[in-house]
Amino acid sequence: MPPTLSHVLLDLRKGISSSTNLITKVISFGIPQIQLEMIVEMAYLRIFVSWESFLEESFIRYTTGAIPPSGNAPVTLIHPQNIGHALDLVVAGRDYISWNSASEVIQRSALYFQDGEPYRSALEPASIELDEMNTIRNRITHKSMHSKSQFNAFVRRKFGHGVRGMTPGRYLLTSPLSPPPNTFLDYYIEVIKIASTMIVP
Repeated sequence: MPPTLSHVLLDLRKGISSSTNLITKVISFGIPQIQLEMIVEMAYLRIFVSWESFLEESFIRYTTGAIPPSGNAPVTLIHPQNIGHALDLVVAGRDYISWNSASEVIQRSALYFQDGEPYRSALEPASIELDEMNTIRNRITHKSMHSKSQFNAFVRRKFGHGVRGMTPGRYLLTSPLSPPPNTFLDYYIEVIKIASTMIVP
């Protein structure tokens, strides 16, 4: 019997929900802005990790013949014996593979699924937003000059100018120039919700 997929999408939604609920509760406490930004960054990382886990789990399970709730399973180009074997084939002797880059996942999907589906169609239209999310993630997790430079360049592109003192948390709490949604965080959450339901329909 092929592995199931329904819990993979459910786990992602739970990760998103628990993080957004935390932010809503913390905002109601009226804590100082700098503390709020730090908590938002931690909540964002939880969402991003949930997204990475969703990509990895769905990818590996699809290679073993898992069928989504819609019944439309992708055509896999490999035929592993089980999930462990599939993971070994995809990792291919490396210590690990990353799932934070949309372009890398799209390239990888072309090696293991016919036409790279369902990942190509789900991720390509959202590649700009997913790259932005990765830039924000890198700025939070890495304090290097490179990650700082990449984030500052991203902010300049987004607003047309640099913003002094901009942090990932402050950016995520900022409202887009053309709402809805309410904040950039809300916008990115909607992006991954749409992409995830295209991957596991």
